[in-house]
Amino acid sequence: MVSYNIIVDRRLCKGCSICVEVCPRKALKMNGVCKETGYPNPVLTGECVGCRLCMWFCPDQAIAVEKVTR
Repeated sequence: MVSYNIIVDRRLCKGCSICVEVCPRKALKMNGVCKETGYPNPVLTGECVGCRLCMWFCPDQAIAVEKVTR
């Protein structure tokens, strides 16, 4: 079975929520404020299908999508 993990570099993320808006599965939501940056960060809350739209639309290149084989 293949699944996907979304990795957010919290040092680069500015909390713009573009990734949340472009996700066709609504698998991301904004979490509380990150202590290091002061911005909210996206977290995976649903099933990622690996489309990578969040990664491609991120203006700060703060997101990576990783394929996980189980």
